[in-house]
Amino acid sequence: MNSVKLWKQRSNERLKEILRYGRYMFNDHFVLVLIFAFGAAAFYYQDWVEALDSSFPTALIFGVAFGVLLTSGTVITFFKEPDKVFLLPIETKLQAYLRRSFLLTYIWKAYWVFMVLLVAAPIYVNTTGTGREFLLFAVVALVMRGINLWIRWNCEFDADRQTIIWDTFIRFLFNGVIVFLFIKESYLLFGLCFVILIIYGSYYQVRAKNNGLPWERLIENEEKRMAFFYQLANLFTDVPHLRNRVKRRKWLDPFLGRQSVTHYQTYTYLYSRTFFRSGDYFGLFMRLTIIGSFVVWGVAGSYIGYAVAVLFLYLTGFQLLSLWKHHEAIIWTDLYPVAKVERKKAFMKILVNLLWVQNILFTVLFMTSMDWVRGFGLFALLTAFLYCFVYIFCQSRIHKWEEQYR
Repeated sequence: MNSVKLWKQRSNERLKEILRYGRYMFNDHFVLVLIFAFGAAAFYYQDWVEALDSSFPTALIFGVAFGVLLTSGTVITFFKEPDKVFLLPIETKLQAYLRRSFLLTYIWKAYWVFMVLLVAAPIYVNTTGTGREFLLFAVVALVMRGINLWIRWNCEFDADRQTIIWDTFIRFLFNGVIVFLFIKESYLLFGLCFVILIIYGSYYQVRAKNNGLPWERLIENEEKRMAFFYQLANLFTDVPHLRNRVKRRKWLDPFLGRQSVTHYQTYTYLYSRTFFRSGDYFGLFMRLTIIGSFVVWGVAGSYIGYAVAVLFLYLTGFQLLSLWKHHEAIIWTDLYPVAKVERKKAFMKILVNLLWVQNILFTVLFMTSMDWVRGFGLFALLTAFLYCFVYIFCQSRIHKWEEQYR
């Protein structure tokens, strides 16, 4: 079997699939929202950056941000479940296949690093140095992206799953410290940490040298990657490939135990349990809440906080809309002796409660600026947006979905 031909076939299949769902995802409505969101963000971002000076903790913030950015990600292999049987006999002949996978992954990851660098450039130049120094920093970041991908690939061969967790943590620390030291112009320590990181990666490369491909782990990485994409696409259209994952999350049981299991609370209990345990709804909500809270706190007292808070409320509500269709393929819910209107009420109630959590949290963090007038203004704006979004936009979207299934 020609491994290069196989890689081209797999990559073309993946590209066609992404483009097919992309037509539904980036429709006129969503693109219009993105244009307004990015336009407003760029306008306020420019004013905010111009007010920065050398007292801004650029090194610390860049260290954390680029630490996360450079550490994340695995090699895109396009492997599928049957491959661990049918490709196992030719495993030693897949070097060309894997080289192309690594190169494609690096280009894709480097693209996102480049985009972040474009956004971060004004902050760097205004607070720390010149454009020439930033170009050197960009080169370092792109090189570090490749080194991190190389280290993660070698760690995949370790049979102990804890190795991946510890490797992620260690590389996050190294990446953050290296970026911090570079910006602080501590070049001797920067070089020392850089060399230690190379030695660390070489250690895992030596350990992985005589090991076979970790088929199970590589296939699991691909399934997780595509599951995330399918979840996003499922917000815009039905995705037959979507496979739901369930996590126990026993520590969240107290939130479920407080609900009364009565005839009229059937769908409330079902959707609550689904939110906490099925798919990645809870993780999605937590990620958007944490990121949004951090950004709102960073621009507290500024009108840019209004745009950021509304944007994150919209993103959270829009992505949690797929919770409504989570049980569409399960016929048992149709047997519930509960009126259909109760299902819609339960879903709306849960969505409102979740967005209220973000509303209160964003408002409290915004008020750390001690600007009470703007703080109450933000609260009023988010409250109005919340109810309009849920009871007008979401209700209209659900009505369209119901019409499709009739």
